[in-house]
Amino acid sequence: MFHNTEISTMVQLITTAEAAQVMAMDDKILQAEQRSFHSFFDVHVIAKDDGSYSLFEEADYGELPTHLIDDIIYTAQGKMSDEY
Repeated sequence: MFHNTEISTMVQLITTAEAAQVMAMDDKILQAEQRSFHSFFDVHVIAKDDGSYSLFEEADYGELPTHLIDDIIYTAQGKMSDEY
């Protein structure tokens, strides 16, 4: 049986880990938004299996593979334009 201090410690560890993951996700979303100002293409934030996040700029690669589409958690639309 767990004592109150052990339960409190476990809850704190879970909360800290979740907070770190949310902060990492927010950081990647901010990076995607910043990058989108200098791109004609959408910039996607993709969740990786290890709990981290990466950026993927669509560009002229054609259709995204299904495994990437399923892992997209955020998309920043490209904000550059050829129109004057």
